[in-house]
Amino acid sequence: MNTLFLDRDGIINVQIVGGYVRKPEEFELIPGVLTAMQWLRPKFRHIIVVTNQQCVAKRICKMADIEEIHRQMRVTFEENLTPLDAIYCCPHLAGAGCGCRKPDIGMALQAKADFPDIDFADSVMVGDSLSDMQFAVNAGITPVHVGAKHPGEYEEIAKLTSLHYRNLLDFAKNYPFNVDNQS
Repeated sequence: MNTLFLDRDGIINVQIVGGYVRKPEEFELIPGVLTAMQWLRPKFRHIIVVTNQQCVAKRICKMADIEEIHRQMRVTFEENLTPLDAIYCCPHLAGAGCGCRKPDIGMALQAKADFPDIDFADSVMVGDSLSDMQFAVNAGITPVHVGAKHPGEYEEIAKLTSLHYRNLLDFAKNYPFNVDNQS
């Protein structure tokens, strides 16, 4: 496969329910993520994080805080020999019409501009929300849902993908996946 796109909160780090990871001390990797990345890194030409962080526009934190969180995340992955190729972040409010906020595909287009060899049709997007799945479909990327099956979104998510896994490690164990034999 060409490129693995990953959402951040709920996929790589523990999501703060009803809040935001605002500073590096609040960033906690989900157990098994480093192992998953060790299995996935050799299978993809690029691994790219795409994350909506409207906490910046809400003035709950500064972009510098998000950048420091991402710097520390990159260092952690590099120390474990699983470097990320890039991290793209949309700091805008939902409804701002910016074009980069998922489900819009601005971050995918920026990745393609930075890495012209990206082939969306040969790529995977792993996320935990409806907007992640819509982002994948809108960009022509294979959508993979990871995480709890939320009743409010799950019916809509199920319309967009038949690929569902408990967490990133479960996805990594089952990759390459067979559409006819998923978890």
